[in-house]
Amino acid sequence: MAKTVTETTTKAATKRVNSKSAKAEKADKPKRQPTAYNLFVQAQMKEWKAKNPNAPIKEAMVEIGQLWRDAPENVNRGKEPKSRKPKAAAAIPRKTAGESEESSDA
Repeated sequence: MAKTVTETTTKAATKRVNSKSAKAEKADKPKRQPTAYNLFVQAQMKEWKAKNPNAPIKEAMVEIGQLWRDAPENVNRGKEPKSRKPKAAAAIPRKTAGESEESSDA
């Protein structure tokens, strides 16, 4: 049986077809409103860049992050940061390349 022109045979071709329809759907979606943190960073970044034109952005984010902790716009101001949950993969002990099942049982 002969294949039709519209039939895709490879994974790459299928992804191409599917991605085109997904992009069209995303274009119609309205943008999410910026958070208080986003607005704060935008405002502070302009001032910081004017004062420090040649400094790396990483330094700016560190300083702006410290300002955000005590900012009145911050809803979580004064609260302790939440503790992070341990990663599930780190809880599982892994065997090294030289270790065999027999030596771990003994």
